[in-house]
Amino acid sequence: MISLFLFGLLLFFLLVALLRDTSFGGFASLSLLSVSALSLASLVYSGIADTKEVKITAVAVFIISTVFLLSLVLVISMSSTGELKFFRSLFVFIFISTMGILAVFLNVLNYTDDSSRYNGSDRNADSGVILGAAVWGGNRPSPVLRERILKGYEIYKKKIVPKIVITGGGSPNELTEGEVSKNELIKFGVDPDDLILENTSNSTVEQLHFVRDNLYNSMSWKKIIIVSDNFHLLRAKEICSFNDINADCIASGKELTSGGAAAFCLKESMALIVFWMSGI
Repeated sequence: MISLFLFGLLLFFLLVALLRDTSFGGFASLSLLSVSALSLASLVYSGIADTKEVKITAVAVFIISTVFLLSLVLVISMSSTGELKFFRSLFVFIFISTMGILAVFLNVLNYTDDSSRYNGSDRNADSGVILGAAVWGGNRPSPVLRERILKGYEIYKKKIVPKIVITGGGSPNELTEGEVSKNELIKFGVDPDDLILENTSNSTVEQLHFVRDNLYNSMSWKKIIIVSDNFHLLRAKEICSFNDINADCIASGKELTSGGAAAFCLKESMALIVFWMSGI
């Protein structure tokens, strides 16, 4: 949808330029053709690439080239002579990119979870879903993962959810994120029969695809509760919405420094933009 929106903007400004009888110069035409070719090629390649890393790189190239193409067309269409002014186009590109990233960043930073809906009420869901995070040496949960586990246990103990899905793959020769989470929850007293393990995924998208394909649809669930860090929840919610999963989100209790929060929110902002553009 975002890709179509960007191309729609391009067509709009190109139409404006044509209606104004703008005469594109040779350099302008070459620039538009070159950037258009790069944008289209990267979009096509992102659809046929085999690995996640290559797909993300191709999508990033597509986003950058498409926004720059939009900047070129915007500057040319607004010029009475149809001249391409490179530095003006570069300024417009930087401005559009900065404003776009800032808007997403502020949404991620200020996201409010759904925990207030479950304070002192009898609301519940079919299952909680703890999204995976790093495992440390000795098969220990990292502080980030531990806080997610504790929050998942909390909503289970309060009987907000009757089951917990624990997710996350791992590296060879060590327990996966899902297995470490499962062991910790069993230590807390959770019935193993109430735990559903997913331990092969490498991303949030893969984890929620597992929930959709193996649990949500097949078991006719009506709602799940996603448990993760607050900066992660907006993207998780968007992934669920895209996959027709009705989900509430509850943040773990992990506290971050101002610098850490900004860094994580910026990373999540970029990941969210890539998801919007490609579904990755």
